[in-house]
Amino acid sequence: MKGRGFEFPDLKRGFSLKNLFSGSLYAVFLFFVLATLLPDAQPSASAVEAASPSKTLEVDPDLILGPAERESAGPLVRRARSLAETDEVKGQLDHLLTEKREVIRKSLGLSTKYLPHIMPILERHDLPSELAFLCLIESGYHHSARSHAGAVGMWQMIRATSKRFGLVTDSWVDERLDFVRSTEGAARFFSYLKGRFDNWDQVLAAYNAGEGRVRTAVKKARVQNQEPDFQNLRLPRETRIYVPAFYAALLIAMEPERYGLFPEYQPPLDFKEVRIPGGVPLATVSLKLGCDLSEIRVLNPSIRKDRVPFSEGGFPLKVPSFIGMERAERVAQSLREVTYVSYRVRQGDTLWDISRKFGVSISRISRSSRGKGHPSRIFPGEILVVSLVGEG
Repeated sequence: MKGRGFEFPDLKRGFSLKNLFSGSLYAVFLFFVLATLLPDAQPSASAVEAASPSKTLEVDPDLILGPAERESAGPLVRRARSLAETDEVKGQLDHLLTEKREVIRKSLGLSTKYLPHIMPILERHDLPSELAFLCLIESGYHHSARSHAGAVGMWQMIRATSKRFGLVTDSWVDERLDFVRSTEGAARFFSYLKGRFDNWDQVLAAYNAGEGRVRTAVKKARVQNQEPDFQNLRLPRETRIYVPAFYAALLIAMEPERYGLFPEYQPPLDFKEVRIPGGVPLATVSLKLGCDLSEIRVLNPSIRKDRVPFSEGGFPLKVPSFIGMERAERVAQSLREVTYVSYRVRQGDTLWDISRKFGVSISRISRSSRGKGHPSRIFPGEILVVSLVGEG
């Protein structure tokens, strides 16, 4: 379905992610805040050097989770523990801690920027919160990640799958690039797969290789009187690597320090959402809100134009948290939807250039009387009217 290898794109201080599985999110936040405020609590350089791996690491399950934590661990954590000493997971641990060591460290540091927003969505869909660490091997938590097969975003979803599970991908917006919306789409996808396969190994394999391939592999195993366990499924090589790689990454994420990794965890991304009428230039929104246009763009990477996308009831635009909600709503109420804009033709412009600039077809560009005798020619100084919405 996705056809990718494991490439982790490249990126403040922190806490053990193991705590994400042994208590509430509130406890995690408290731990994170304390760790951020006490930056001197960093391991010594000698400790880092001593922990650096020189060969495949032996994993002692007793060191991963204590007795109390074992009871509260999620299903994916328990599965990772059960596979910790298998050749497949140990091989992926070795790969992640040697060839991908620095990338994994930076990706873990970036993860805390998004995990507080990702985990509650997974939990609302009755999914294990530790599934959030799949992004560690999918994209390294980079919302702009793209694969050669056309998979996009943190969850690396192809367009067909994203549309199937409720994400919008059009000329105005690509919700695969939005870490909140893409997580909601991925959660719906995982919920669907969870209802159709026997265990999480098969679900993870289906997320990577496609539902049909895994279903066929399960049927073949049963025909041959084999249990449809992951090791008995005839799957693509990438998928056979993908599942153990996730479990290896999960083991590292729970306790990076014991593997000699000390990520510089970033603070959680803080923002507000306010519904802004469609068609309004982003520059106008940022000016009225009193923030930089770059801040709006960073918080809303799914927007593909320089204008607010059209959405019923207004587009939910993320704005910096320092802007009070009352002020943001007041600005939103002062704006009106923009469905038509005028454009003065410049020297060298073509209808094709202008249609691309506004992301519309040429048929939605209305000509002045001056140009009606020349359907394909426009003239410098001519005023065109561009319809931002509608057919054509």
